[in-house]
Amino acid sequence: MTETTWLINVGDLVLVKSYDFAETRAIFLQGVVIGEKIEDQNTIFPCVRVHIFAENAWRECFPHEIEIISSA
Repeated sequence: MTETTWLINVGDLVLVKSYDFAETRAIFLQGVVIGEKIEDQNTIFPCVRVHIFAENAWRECFPHEIEIISSA
């Protein structure tokens, strides 16, 4: 089994994939990574804390939800 490296850092500008209320279409929100990578024991997948500009809030995001726009 090979190990996958997730190259994401604090300060990276990202697009976060989210869904509208009815979950009918994907919405991409811009944000910035504000926390180091966390290895979550409950989900077994890594996540990072991202500040979402449009919501003025943060959320923990998994690799499949994030696209890096610009690396810090």
